[in-house]
Amino acid sequence: MKKIKRLSIPRQGRIIVISDIHGDLNLFTELLEKVNIGSEDYLIINGDLCEKGSNSKGVVRYVMDLEERHSNVHVTEGNCDTLVEDLLEENPKLMNYISSRKHSILNEWLDEVGFEMQEDTTVQEVKKILTHHFSAEINWLMDLPTAIETDDYIFVHAGLEDKEDWRDTDRLAAITMPAFMGKSHRSGKYVIVGHWPVVNYSKSVPSNNPIVNKDKKIIAIDGGNVIKQTGQLNAFIIHRTMKEDSFSHIYTDHHEHYEVVKDFISEQKMEGTISYPHYDLVLLKRFEHFTLCKQAGTIEHLYVKNEYIHHNVQGDFSAKMDLSCAQLSVKKGETISVVDNSCTGFDLIKKNGSEGWVPKDVLLQKKKSELTTTG
Repeated sequence: MKKIKRLSIPRQGRIIVISDIHGDLNLFTELLEKVNIGSEDYLIINGDLCEKGSNSKGVVRYVMDLEERHSNVHVTEGNCDTLVEDLLEENPKLMNYISSRKHSILNEWLDEVGFEMQEDTTVQEVKKILTHHFSAEINWLMDLPTAIETDDYIFVHAGLEDKEDWRDTDRLAAITMPAFMGKSHRSGKYVIVGHWPVVNYSKSVPSNNPIVNKDKKIIAIDGGNVIKQTGQLNAFIIHRTMKEDSFSHIYTDHHEHYEVVKDFISEQKMEGTISYPHYDLVLLKRFEHFTLCKQAGTIEHLYVKNEYIHHNVQGDFSAKMDLSCAQLSVKKGETISVVDNSCTGFDLIKKNGSEGWVPKDVLLQKKKSELTTTG
């Protein structure tokens, strides 16, 4: 890995880390307001500003401006941000990508200059147009470091290889490595990553909140914004002190907020989650609202909401998407987010970043401010 930025950060103050914005400018600016970022704070944006969301060009310009105006703002590259590298290298596969991805910064730029793609449009044409109009943005993205190193932390988008010298990590691995929390490293410092939605690590109750593994010295913060139905944009906050750092987080999401009007205690048997790649199901017993299923490829038995079970033409069953199979306990007066209220009998909700099902009659619609969690 060649592009490593060394950064000296004072022993007092806050480091605010946000990753995987994915073109969601509105939620990003809302989160910055929520975290009440000040001039003494350090802001680390840990990759994947672009792609999947609807305003990648807006996020890039906003962050470029932030970095120019504030010396304490620093950005690493994510795998989605390196799309411009394929453009400059005239990768012919890029044309299929542009054609199939409406929400791409390349399409947003082409739309801005009024260029319409044709069947015979070449990657060379696209490169010529975009480098002419957006050279500042492209050069800025190309120059982003792969990792930022401080005395106590390493910020990298996906992870580090388990090598004696972490700097020998292959750049592609650093920005694309899956499930880093299940791996190890020898840097001796906390490694803070995004890239892999933290909900993928969940077992009993799915959670989108940052995970801190003190033994492995790994912190994963990707809340699955844009990527997951229940996703959120996390701000992981490092509170620096002369004695010892502490951690907290704040998140925002796009879900409507409701007030709980009566207590509900979850059933202990209703736990677990379905996530990539284990979507195939064997149906065991159907009930009014949920079906007891065996998850193919694992030993898990899960209660899956009936509306989320897909029956394909071959006669097999699978979950339609990543899904909580847990119920959540709630208390009267609490505020929660509703993810899906279209099913019979139960609503899919989020409470403090965790997701699960509650009966419909425990909720009363009432919008609230965004949620804050400290840990």
